Formats: sequence, C-alpha cells, structure tokens
Amino acid sequence: MKTRTFLIVSALILALGGCTTVSNKPVGPGLRQLYGGESTLMQEVRDRPVDAASALRRAEAAAQRGNRDEALYYYVVSLEFDDKIPATLDRIGEIHAEKGNDELAVAAYRLSLQNAPKDAAALLGLGQVQFRRGQLPAAAESLAAAVAVDPSLWRAHNTLGLIADRGGDHGAAMGHFQNALKVLPDSAQLLNNLGYSHYLSGDMAGALDLFDSALRADPKYHPAWLNKGLALARQGDDEAALKAFGRVLEPADAYNNLGYIQMMAGHNDAAQESFEKAISLSPTYHELAHQNLVRLRARETQ
Repeated sequence: MKTRTFLIVSALILALGGCTTVSNKPVGPGLRQLYGGESTLMQEVRDRPVDAASALRRAEAAAQRGNRDEALYYYVVSLEFDDKIPATLDRIGEIHAEKGNDELAVAAYRLSLQNAPKDAAALLGLGQVQFRRGQLPAAAESLAAAVAVDPSLWRAHNTLGLIADRGGDHGAAMGHFQNALKVLPDSAQLLNNLGYSHYLSGDMAGALDLFDSALRADPKYHPAWLNKGLALARQGDDEAALKAFGRVLEPADAYNNLGYIQMMAGHNDAAQESFEKAISLSPTYHELAHQNLVRLRARETQ
C-alpha cells in the first residue's frame, strides 16, 4: 500500500510544482519503480492513455469497479495532460480522504482551489478533512465558504453545526442543522444532530421529539436510541432510559450508561445500584462498570 501512495505523492508533486504548460505525455518511465511490484495496473500502463479524456474514462471505470488505487493512478495521469481541471482534482482529494491520506487530500483540494477559488466541492472536501483533523476554525472557514457558493451542501451545514455545538453555540448549531434538513428533511442523522443541540441547550422535551423523529425516519439508527436514553435519564425516567439503551446495547452496557448519567447528576445511590447491576450481568467483562464504581466511591469520599 505504501508503494502505491509513493506513486500518487510523486505525481501530485509534479502537479503542485507550478508547471503551467500542458504536457504531451503522461507519467514517465519511472512508473514501475515508483509503483513497486507487479500488478494488472502495470499491464495497463503498456497501453497508456493518449489524452486526458481517455485517462479519465479509465479512472471512472476503475472507480466503478471499486478499485480506488487504479482510479487514482489514472486521475493523476490525466493531470499530466491538463492540470487545471478542478473536478479531477476534487475526485483525487475525495479518494485520498476516503483512504485516510489526509495530506494528499488537502494537497489536491488546495490545487483545485488555486485554479477555481469558488469550487464548492473542493471547499467542502477540504473543510471535512480539516474537521476530522481537529482544525475547527479552518474547517469552519472552508465550510462557510462552501455553503456561500452552494447552499444545498447539507454535509457542510451538518459539519458547521457540529463545530458550533463543540464551541457551545447551540443556537447557531440548530440553524445549521435546520439548513441541512431543508435539503434532506427525513435524514435520521440530521434530526438526531438537531436533537442533540436541543439536549445540550437543556431542552429535553424538544430533544426527545427530534430523537423520536429520527427513529421514525430510521428505526435502526443507533445514535438516536443512545441519545434518547441519555435525555430520558436526564429527566429521571430510568426505566424508559434503560429500554432505549437496550435497543442498541447489551443489558450490562445499558446499566453502565445509566449509572454514569446518574453519577454525573449526583444521584450516587442510584448510580451505585446501576453499576453493580452492570457488573452482576457481566462480571468478567464489564471492567468499565468497575472503574465507574471506583470513581463514584472516590467522589463520595471527597
């Protein structure tokens, strides 16, 4: 896998080198050495694409087959014929992001933006990678620029909402999730995220309504069941909380979750009972419940 990455690194360095002339030939004879190892791709290279269009056709065909490495190769080859096609650079960035090659994804997106500063797809992709890497201010800037160009980018709105919630601005987060829901009104993910903003703001009733809406949209959406249990526990409805947790957790885990919420709320007796129940249901497994019980007892002695 590393040798394949070296191929794309080298090719992207060529693309990022500032060369403005259009090459008349694809990647040179050092390809086999950079790629490292025999493969069907090496056989394909013997009949190299003659222009950007033929390279792109091969890239798309490889992508449809699920061969991301081959698709990357031909996308990069296409850039040797024309290195200023934002859609191609965006696709390279997208595949690298999917593969976890964040630095290469960022390089592709930034090159795309050099050629087209208002490329919404590149701004979205860049913002998503920055968010995943914890670069929240930069991510917020990229994603805000993306939705300014294309307000229908629900993923950008969703991530902006997550960033706002992390920053404690739950009202702004709700606005972002509502904008995303204008595009996908029946998204369990978005309804759940909006519900969690209400939960964080202290609106348990509103949160529960939205978690239920998420579960109507997708009864198997695990985060909504967990968040519903969380909100019910915060309201003191332990039995209903356990039922919600139990839809997606083993009984021992459900009791441990409940106990943790009770402990954080200062309901120490109830928390101890829940942790002990978790341990009794899974004595050899539930180390986390043991740890929480020790933590609870330490809090009581302070």
